[in-house]
Amino acid sequence: MLSRKEAKDPEADVYRYKRLTLRSLTEGGYISDDDLEDFYTNESLNNAWFTSHGDVVIRLFSPLCPTVIEESRMKLLVPSQLAILKVRDRSIISPEFLRLSLSQKGIQEHVSRIERGTAQRTVKLGTIMELLIEVPDMETQRHAVEVDKLSRQRERMYMDLINQERQLTEIAIRKIIGGTLI
Repeated sequence: MLSRKEAKDPEADVYRYKRLTLRSLTEGGYISDDDLEDFYTNESLNNAWFTSHGDVVIRLFSPLCPTVIEESRMKLLVPSQLAILKVRDRSIISPEFLRLSLSQKGIQEHVSRIERGTAQRTVKLGTIMELLIEVPDMETQRHAVEVDKLSRQRERMYMDLINQERQLTEIAIRKIIGGTLI
C-alpha cells in the first residue's frame, strides 16, 4: 500500500516520514535508528499507519522482534511487513508485558511451528491474535518487565563492550604488523 503513496521525486514532495523496516526492530526489543528509512509522499497519510505511545510493533516474519513504542518513537510509519498491536485495557495487561510475552522462546517456537509451511518464515496476524498468553496480576507483570529490562540493558552494555574490544584488538594488530591506522 505504501509503495503507491511514495513520491517519485523526493525534491517535489510535501511530506517526509521516518519508516520502520524489518531490520529496525531488533531481537532485543529495541528500534535501531540506523535502520529507519526516510519516506516521502505528496499527501498526508492515514494516522492508522503510524506508531503511538504504548503500541507493540512486531515483524510478520520470524523472529517477531516485538517492540514497545516509547513517547520518543511516536509517529513512525509502519509498512505492511510489520503489524501494530494495541492494548485496549492497560489495567489487564501492559504493553511491556505483551512485548515480553511475545518475545519468549516458547511463543516464538509455537508461532514458527504453526507457520512452518511458509517458505519465507512469514507470520499471519491471525496466528498472533489467536495466541493464548497467561496474564498475571499487574504487580507480577511489572516485576517481570523490570527484570527483563535490566537484563536487556546488561546485554546491550556487553555488546558495546565486545565491539569496543574488537576495535582495540584491530588497532593493536595493525600496529604489530605495520599497517596504517585509519
